[in-house]
Amino acid sequence: MSEHAVSGSIAPSHRRPGRDTRSWAGQRFWLWCRQNADPAAAVLIASATIIVAAVAAGRPAAVAAVTACLAGVGLVVWWRRRLPVTVALVAAVLLVVPLLVPGGDTVASGPVGDPAWAAVFLIALALGSDCRWGRSLWGLVPLTAAMAANGSGFNPFLEMLTIGPWLAGLVVASRRRVGEQLEVRARELDEERELFALVSVRYERARIARELHDVVAHCVSLMVVQANAGVYLAKNDPGSAAESFDSISDTARQASAEIERLVAVLGTSSPVSPPAGLRIVEDLVRRVRDSGLRVTCRLSGDTEGLSETTVETVYRLVQEAITNAMKHAPGAPIEIRLDGRGASILAEVTNQPAAGARSGLEDVGGGHGLDGMRERVHRCGGTFSAGPTAARSWRVQATLPRRPSPGLPPATRPAR
Repeated sequence: MSEHAVSGSIAPSHRRPGRDTRSWAGQRFWLWCRQNADPAAAVLIASATIIVAAVAAGRPAAVAAVTACLAGVGLVVWWRRRLPVTVALVAAVLLVVPLLVPGGDTVASGPVGDPAWAAVFLIALALGSDCRWGRSLWGLVPLTAAMAANGSGFNPFLEMLTIGPWLAGLVVASRRRVGEQLEVRARELDEERELFALVSVRYERARIARELHDVVAHCVSLMVVQANAGVYLAKNDPGSAAESFDSISDTARQASAEIERLVAVLGTSSPVSPPAGLRIVEDLVRRVRDSGLRVTCRLSGDTEGLSETTVETVYRLVQEAITNAMKHAPGAPIEIRLDGRGASILAEVTNQPAAGARSGLEDVGGGHGLDGMRERVHRCGGTFSAGPTAARSWRVQATLPRRPSPGLPPATRPAR
């Protein structure tokens, strides 16, 4: 990262201090309002009731009683979110008490009662938004009845002053529940994404290990065969021994080239060279044959038009089958058959029983060769089988589609 980018990421913004201070003060003010909205509303409504009552006409005793009750309705707004039903019941009682005081109904229906309607609105809203709707009815019905009792005749405004906010509160509660569910789902998706990333990393590690196993195991096995042949020729035909050691050098260079190509392909999503088709399988057979092994390869049918993924799978299948033959059946002839059949291609590798001494490589590689071949073929959308034949030979066989279904992992094609 450049020095300019680093310095730019940590450099302070060129804002005026006064503007930042005002912004910070505004945020603190709104945060305070949200945390203290109910207490502020309670004090404001009670104060407004007392101020209006100070200039109201009527009997002093009636005005005092009505003012105390209606101011109490305003004060209970303080606890409307924590105890919505209890607050609604208390407010309903306080709204009915002025009706029992001589002259109280006249005072309550005047300007003294107006601030209390705001308190009723807020209490009904809390019943819908902060309480289950079934339980909220225990507060809504008495509150609505108290409002109806304060009216002179039928006045739908008084009923809607409780039912309307209650319905709005139900909508607010529903939206809040949806938001909470979305937050829970978002957390679940984050956890699933992390788990998927972990599984993907493990899968990619296994894939890289399998690729390296195919490359290294094959080349090492081939070099062991060539080294054994070189030791034998050094004793009996020193002139020909040099060719064996040259083959070892060529095999080592091939392994290095394939590993470099594997690293290059893993680091890019675009092909690194034009597709080579099954020619890479023929090149593999030629290299193995040059090392002194008896290998034959027969191509039949239509072997053109294969996807890169299919070619890669065929190559790795043949490579691993040859490696297994060198390990478990040293000196045995190996027959390879590739047959294009309509929309698929058959890959078959058969080796005869061992014709020489033990190779000493039987336990090298961890014993995952067949599992790796099976997984690779299934990932390509094909079928795989491996096992002994009636002639005591060993056969590896796979049928692969010419064009695998979309969405399969990109092929990691070997170096030529």
